[in-house]
Amino acid sequence: MASFRLAVLGTLFSTIGAVIVFALIYVATGQAAYRELAPIVAGDREDILSDAISDQLSVAQEIRLTITQGADHTFYALAGRDGKIIVSSMPMPDHPQTWHSITRLQDLSMPAGVSRIDGIGAPLTNGDMLFIGEDASVFAALNRHIAVIFAIVFGAMIGLGLLASLTIASYSLKRVRAISDASADIMTGDLSRRIESYGIDDELDVLTKDLNNVLDMLERLVENARQVTNDIAHDLRAPLARLQERLQRIARRAKIHHDLDLETALEAALAQTDIVISMFAALLRLAEVEAGAMQGGFTVLELGELVRTVGEEFLDVAADEGQILSVEAPTPLWVRGDRALLVQMLVNLIENAIRHCPSGTAMRLSLTRTPEGLARIEMADAGPGIPEAERERVFQRFARLDRSRHSAGHGLGLPLIRAIITMHDGTVTLLDNHPGLLVRADLPSVARVGSSMV
Repeated sequence: MASFRLAVLGTLFSTIGAVIVFALIYVATGQAAYRELAPIVAGDREDILSDAISDQLSVAQEIRLTITQGADHTFYALAGRDGKIIVSSMPMPDHPQTWHSITRLQDLSMPAGVSRIDGIGAPLTNGDMLFIGEDASVFAALNRHIAVIFAIVFGAMIGLGLLASLTIASYSLKRVRAISDASADIMTGDLSRRIESYGIDDELDVLTKDLNNVLDMLERLVENARQVTNDIAHDLRAPLARLQERLQRIARRAKIHHDLDLETALEAALAQTDIVISMFAALLRLAEVEAGAMQGGFTVLELGELVRTVGEEFLDVAADEGQILSVEAPTPLWVRGDRALLVQMLVNLIENAIRHCPSGTAMRLSLTRTPEGLARIEMADAGPGIPEAERERVFQRFARLDRSRHSAGHGLGLPLIRAIITMHDGTVTLLDNHPGLLVRADLPSVARVGSSMV
């Protein structure tokens, strides 16, 4: 989900920025502590050394005396050349000649009531190492307060930012889904469907308005094209029917008068008229299916029985052409659809194979369930097949292969098959049967419980 990823990415950048700000504040606090305590530490060292000279005591003795007198905020650690501690009121750091901030988390042996000591060491003339530190608990407390305030303020800001980002992402996703749902309805044939506009004039509203304008134009163009096709088909069907009727009357008269030449010519004309009428009927049927106007009559039906019934009706037709047709639909499969349309789809599948395969060709109509739960109809033959480069083109209206130009048919069978399958939310593909053609149609199946569908 891109919107959610953007929200998380924005929150991540905000968190990184907050961590950088906290680190800068922490470093600034440390520098302030150094500027405040470094001069004090240097003064303490000079005092110890000068007091030891004036009191005629060793540095170790002076440190013990100072500790005994009670140095509340200053701490000492004196180590010999061998590194052994001579006297101390605090732990000696590993590298004493660098500025150190020692906390109780680093060394539990620190004096009671002190959470942090800042200081630095310096070698004495006799080779001993003297480390002097000052109580920096106040700076440690300041850092803790800053950390708490930072956690509260920036935590709230990041939380609110993440919540706002997720809300915006959810809102955007909801609107994108509305566009996707509308697109799905439009692809099923509902060209009157429009995308809801929220009226807030943001980028998605502008996109919604443009898409709705495109859909308005598309609906008008499709409706005009459909209307022209229907008008032509309707207007020509009636004259063709009257022409067919007149030719039949003339053919009957020619038969009465035993005019064989005229009778033969009229029978040929009638056959061509039948082809033209069936072509216009197929065009009207195709336009009706592509319009999606028949989905309201969908019911749950058993596809296996339908495949067996239609397939068995064509056994003798295939035998008359010298072909061998087998039908396999052993498993009951339920689908939601229009019975008449599915029958027509099966009829077109079988007729297409019979029409384009030579005598002696074996053909198989089968129905199976796929691992994904789809109802798969396959029409396989061992005929000439269709070249892979031509398989998409033959789904266009009136598209025919060069070798089929002189055979029966008008190039509307496969387009009608695809239109019917698409209306039933399925897919149809053409594959190589090695040899021959394999037409595969996948339809979503449903579970049948009594007379209801789940």
